[in-house]
Amino acid sequence: MNGGKVYRLNIRFDLIDEHERQIAERLLSLDRKQHGSINKFIIAAVGKALDGTDSDTLTAEQIRRIVREELQNAAIVSERPTPAQTVVPNLTDEEQAENERSVLDDLELFG
Repeated sequence: MNGGKVYRLNIRFDLIDEHERQIAERLLSLDRKQHGSINKFIIAAVGKALDGTDSDTLTAEQIRRIVREELQNAAIVSERPTPAQTVVPNLTDEEQAENERSVLDDLELFG
């Protein structure tokens, strides 16, 4: 915009809606070194979409679609999952024998 004016547009994400929540999370985790900022990323995504359309106006749903498509191409880094812990029971010889008998008794039920 000319004269140093800024046009501001707010985008709301419904965090209860799984898809919108995922988009919001992905935007928040964008690599700022690669994209500069969320603002620059969204402007580039909308600009790219507008260059491919004949219309000068976009609906909110079209903007959401554009942002979703652009985010699909963004590299997102997530935390490593916490490894599951395996519990190995320490059974006495007597408990181990009882456990084996119990398993064999259960298997006999199946003929």
